[in-house]
Amino acid sequence: RKTPPMGLEKKALDIAFLGTPLISLIAPVATKDTAIIWFANLAVVAGSYGYAFLLADEDSDDTENKKQPEWLKFVYKSLDFGTGKERGARK
Repeated sequence: RKTPPMGLEKKALDIAFLGTPLISLIAPVATKDTAIIWFANLAVVAGSYGYAFLLADEDSDDTENKKQPEWLKFVYKSLDFGTGKERGARK
């Protein structure tokens, strides 16, 4: 992918990156059927895009960032590997 996701798409991907590993680790406790686990992951991704594009405000990204707890900011920052810039360029 040449351009990094921005705005609402980035918010949707942040939610999906947190949700899909949880589903993949927790769902096998309830079922061993891989199709059910796959569709559960699909539902999380579709739900995260639906939430980001239908319910979330694109303008509230800055104010919402200030309301987030530090540990959640750390998780999001850990998931964001940057845009290919050299080390130390991102603050």
